Amino acid sequence: MKAQNEINRPIPGDGNYVVGPYNAQKGKFRHFSNAYDFAQFPVVWDGTQIVHRYPDGLQFSFHNKGTQTLREPAVAATGMDYAYDQTSDDGWEWCLEPVTTKGIEGITKFTVGAAAFYAKLRFSIADVSGTDDCAFGFRKVEAFQANLDDYDEMATLNVISGNITIETIINAATTVTTDTTDDWANLGIHTLEVYVSKAGAVTYKIDGVVPTTTKAFSFDTSEVVTPFMFFLNAADLADSLILEELEYGLQ
Repeated sequence: MKAQNEINRPIPGDGNYVVGPYNAQKGKFRHFSNAYDFAQFPVVWDGTQIVHRYPDGLQFSFHNKGTQTLREPAVAATGMDYAYDQTSDDGWEWCLEPVTTKGIEGITKFTVGAAAFYAKLRFSIADVSGTDDCAFGFRKVEAFQANLDDYDEMATLNVISGNITIETIINAATTVTTDTTDDWANLGIHTLEVYVSKAGAVTYKIDGVVPTTTKAFSFDTSEVVTPFMFFLNAADLADSLILEELEYGLQ
């Protein structure tokens, strides 16, 4: 019999495996090849937040920002296009664990101090000058906020007009922004990665490489956080924002 830390565990979404005592989840933003159909891509709307569900099991809560009224993304060849209505200061946010649900520890939410965890997202941006915020990382499980800076605690990689920055908040203090000096070009496709140690220390990678400039940050012990993404269009507009693959779990 294999020891617990030698058991192969499937990653839902692509049939691959990880070795270790903890599960990792991988979901691809893909759709059936025929025309868009709500029966294939169910969208549940309660007037405040939307649940997006994909055929491979990927699911998250989605929240519109500004005057955004669209409820679903568009199908793209490489994923799903979340550009939405292309209006300045309109946007959206998704998270795996909204404050309104119980969630699953180690999958949709993570308690700092229980174990190390991570999340990574691969996506493309057509026009990087059209991003006021395009942030991916972890934030406290709390109510959706209208502004990224209003969260109590978070750690993200944020693409702002092509500059990849680190943005963090601790205990509702002012957002700390650090320019990694790494850039995202128009039509670029990259993977943003955020790792949190058991002690709460956060580190980052871009396409598997540590940013040129980084910034130390730690979440509070016992804080409960969830993977999320927050997007706002700038006046120039992003044109398309195609999400391709999301991976997250315990390290």
